Amino acid sequence: MSAHTHDPEATVKQLAIACLTTAVGGLLLGVQLDTTGRFVGTGRTTLGIGALVSLLAVLVTSLRAARQTGSAWLPRDVAAALASGTAFFGFASAVGAVLAPGGSWMFFEVGLLVGLIVLRRRTAGALPELTPGMIGLLALMLLFRLWVTYQGSEHRWAVVELEVPLLSAIPFGFLDPVRHVSLGAFTPHELGFPPAGLDFNVSVTLWSLGFVLTVIGILWIARAGGEHEDDRVHATILQLPPGLASLVSRLLPEEEWRQLGLHGLSERRRRKRIETLVRRRVSARREFEAALRQADLQPPDTPSGFAVEIFDLLTGREALPPGRPPAPPGGEERP
Repeated sequence: MSAHTHDPEATVKQLAIACLTTAVGGLLLGVQLDTTGRFVGTGRTTLGIGALVSLLAVLVTSLRAARQTGSAWLPRDVAAALASGTAFFGFASAVGAVLAPGGSWMFFEVGLLVGLIVLRRRTAGALPELTPGMIGLLALMLLFRLWVTYQGSEHRWAVVELEVPLLSAIPFGFLDPVRHVSLGAFTPHELGFPPAGLDFNVSVTLWSLGFVLTVIGILWIARAGGEHEDDRVHATILQLPPGLASLVSRLLPEEEWRQLGLHGLSERRRRKRIETLVRRRVSARREFEAALRQADLQPPDTPSGFAVEIFDLLTGREALPPGRPPAPPGGEERP
């Protein structure tokens, strides 16, 4: 029926490994090491904000999918529910871990993420997905967070300090407070540093590894989740007799199942939707075939080009060699 090898057990195993990868990455994003060698958490505030952004992503993508396909995506079994919950946790952890510690920086970053989520045009399900643009933005935000954390670990609480060229050249001590201009400032409390201080090298390694694992896990969940839904659609089509199943698979190719809204449906609603889609496509093909039989198609005068290609496709003729004129309606070639 399809080039895709339908192995539900293998797909479920992929989902389980992807969920484990995402969970480990999310946990690594939430811990840090202090100078005494103890692991402590990074705090719940940023995780809560990340959960709100993740919830917004779920609502926007679900409503868009419902508007475009007429049905909303919902997990219909344990595997899909586990994948959905883990992807939500991973997305929330990734967003929370890369946000600036607080103030206007954080609100600006949250605004960028929300804008990117709302402006997305791709139809998606309820699983939070990462597009290349989203991954790039999160990576830049992570680098900014690591830079701010490094500044704090060196007891420099400004994002960037710039020297004032003219004042820095004047040798007067009373000008020291104005020789530098600080852009942005954070406190140890805003950075979430543990009371004993932060071991920057180990902590940044944990966060970087956690971010990579989380991104890989979410992408893996999206792919394995799609294959899991394809397996469910395939099982529904296989309930038909073999001949009917083969015809339905040709009318509704597997590559279009997601766009056609067959993912995330209950068994009854999926059957009804397949029935509706088959009726529409069969009706459209019959109308086209009737119009094609009634059409008076004349071969183009030119031996090649756009018109000849279309004529060959509609009449089923083989393409003529370059420079060879098309045959006239009577079947004889032109001299």
